[in-house]
Amino acid sequence: MNDDNIDQFSRYQVVKKTKDYTTPTERLLFLLKDLCADPKNHVFVVSGKERLSLTKTLHSIPKLGLAAEHGMFISWPKSASKKKRHWETIVPDPDDSWRSIAISIMEVYTSRTHGSYIEETEMKVLWQYRDADPEFGSLQAKELEDHLSNVLRDFSVDILHGGVEEGGYVEVRPKGVNKGVVSMHIINHIQNFTTWSQLDFILAMGDDHCDEPMLSIVRQIGRRFIDPRRSRNGESPLPPMPSTVTLVDVSSCDERLSPNLDVYTCTVGKKPSAAAHYLNDVDDVRECLGTLVKVATRDHKFYSALDLRSLDQNDNQFQVNTVINPLNKNFVIPNQSNLMSRSFSMGNFHHTTEIPPREPKVSRNLAEFMGTIEDDEDEDAPFF
Repeated sequence: MNDDNIDQFSRYQVVKKTKDYTTPTERLLFLLKDLCADPKNHVFVVSGKERLSLTKTLHSIPKLGLAAEHGMFISWPKSASKKKRHWETIVPDPDDSWRSIAISIMEVYTSRTHGSYIEETEMKVLWQYRDADPEFGSLQAKELEDHLSNVLRDFSVDILHGGVEEGGYVEVRPKGVNKGVVSMHIINHIQNFTTWSQLDFILAMGDDHCDEPMLSIVRQIGRRFIDPRRSRNGESPLPPMPSTVTLVDVSSCDERLSPNLDVYTCTVGKKPSAAAHYLNDVDDVRECLGTLVKVATRDHKFYSALDLRSLDQNDNQFQVNTVINPLNKNFVIPNQSNLMSRSFSMGNFHHTTEIPPREPKVSRNLAEFMGTIEDDEDEDAPFF
């Protein structure tokens, strides 16, 4: 969805509980429902929002997994017969005695930094200075970060200074909670909710810095399987990982993954990222998800752009010109103005261009066949 952070006033209203978060469109809800309806898929929405917000908007979709507060709380896929979601946490019995201390310190900085405010959720506490003077707010944020680090050094918490490009915040949350950790947790426990023995395809998508740990973890998982396979097949190795990616031991997921695993990581917007690929904007993400739904409804191994258009008569703008078949898997990426860029390097590409046949035009007379001959005004000009 479009980020609430884009509009600072709207974000302030959300924090102060005078306005709800941006909610998914009906089109997006239908796409998620269709993806979850395919028994070959397991779909998870991993969000920084609270449990109440996710439950309110996505509760009605059967077989959809939810992770709230960056993975602090997980609700595993439920069947349509279950009306209530069960939530569990990846941090057993978290100690929240640090909250009152952190809030007291943040209140001091709020009182002397005009435009700053405190945001609280079930898991974390943030000091937001996006509406403050940029230079003064940044100085106060660095001082606050040092202050909190000294006072809370004996507590099991992480202190983060992030979102600088959007205005900035200082966040305190339980240690070891991020979207990368919950991604590994989901992979290691997915067998409890499926009959599959191993996963053979993973697509991870995210749009901001909070999604980078997830994209980094998933990309590293893919490289553990794809690099050796490419080497055995005599193919060139994958491009090196970005230097900003923090290497993590992901070997604990090996038993849950197929040797033929294919992994795709994608960020939204052209920017430095741990992801190997990107889509331009949220609309392109919806197109990509729509393509996955269309592919799932097809029985053919390969198909043309015209075939895909016929599956959705309401979407006349949909264009597809790249068909990917990584290890006998059918996967199509919508390409509209070079939609998916740095073309998925982890699979085998088959570029196909299908031009519909044109009806031959029959001329009614000689003049129509020859066409109109127009006089050139400069035909008598010197020729060089």
